[in-house]
Amino acid sequence: MRMTSSRRRRRFAMSTDLRPLDVPDGVFEHEDEAVEFIRFWVAGGVDHVILKVGVFAASDEARYWGMICADIAKHAVRGMQQDDPSRGSADQMMAELQKGFADRVESLRADLTGQLKVKKQ
Repeated sequence: MRMTSSRRRRRFAMSTDLRPLDVPDGVFEHEDEAVEFIRFWVAGGVDHVILKVGVFAASDEARYWGMICADIAKHAVRGMQQDDPSRGSADQMMAELQKGFADRVESLRADLTGQLKVKKQ
């Protein structure tokens, strides 16, 4: 099941490079078992999200999404270090990322209701 959502975001400085990202190396070598779980765009100050939910057992899904978020965090830290090593250590960047994540989750707690647009595949 695919779900889409849009949410207004605070304006922030970001690149003007609007090209789509490449498919990661290795995906096509395993395309029979490859699954895209998330696309996240910011456009006009609004985040636009498509999620593939319902892949995992209902009792495990939230935990697996937590693991996906952690893997994204790891790759973000590695990418930021590769882009500019002067930003600080991996531990420092991960701590900042975790704080940003925790702050954002806390700010969204009151807004966990409502419906997402669901598209059946």
